[in-house]
Amino acid sequence: MKKVNLLIVSLFIITSSLFSCSSEFEPIDPAVQFPDDNNDEDNDNGISTGNYWPMAVNNQWVFNENGLPQEPMKIISTQLIDDNTYYKYNNFVGTSTNGAPFSGTVMSRKMNGVYYYRAEVIIPGTPTITVSPLEIIVLKDFLEVDETWTQSLTQTTTVEGSAPVTTSVQIEGKILEREASLTIGSVTYTDIIRVELIQTTQGIINKNYYWFAKDIGLVKYRNVLDGTNTISELQSYTLN
Repeated sequence: MKKVNLLIVSLFIITSSLFSCSSEFEPIDPAVQFPDDNNDEDNDNGISTGNYWPMAVNNQWVFNENGLPQEPMKIISTQLIDDNTYYKYNNFVGTSTNGAPFSGTVMSRKMNGVYYYRAEVIIPGTPTITVSPLEIIVLKDFLEVDETWTQSLTQTTTVEGSAPVTTSVQIEGKILEREASLTIGSVTYTDIIRVELIQTTQGIINKNYYWFAKDIGLVKYRNVLDGTNTISELQSYTLN
């Protein structure tokens, strides 16, 4: 079984913390949202300004996480859900060095200038913990610097043998830079949009930062959670 990728690590850490602190299970904090209950307050699906996350089967990106090589993040297939085409990945930004056992599906899609990340998670054990399919918006490529979007979401978590538990998740996205450049090693990437995505659940704040390069995709990802700062940087990529 593969280790958990970085976004799912955040989910797993908070799950373990909340579950151990109470005799009754409390909902966990995802890095994702319900597609059906997506209340995106500013989702105007504006006209795209370019392709900042190329999606095609066999596209792959190879990252280092905090300097350590990770397995390629590769698009392995497509799937049609509610008339939307999703691109399925073998993982997201590689395999985390902080991994824990899980089973899950990670997908993405784009509609006009809006990019979505979708995941479902099963954490095995006694009891098994299941988070039903969730989805967030990670980029609106038509927004200008300092423009924002918000989402008010509902998460459902089920512990085996118990009734499902729901909780609210707040997402705040913001464009920090446009047409930026970033040097990783000997390579300089240009025409970058840098995004801040902050999620808040039960007072727990999970900060995510993305650097998307036009016609390349994600070139850097940073996660700040509970005092831990994890950085993933692109080493190579193959696009079809």
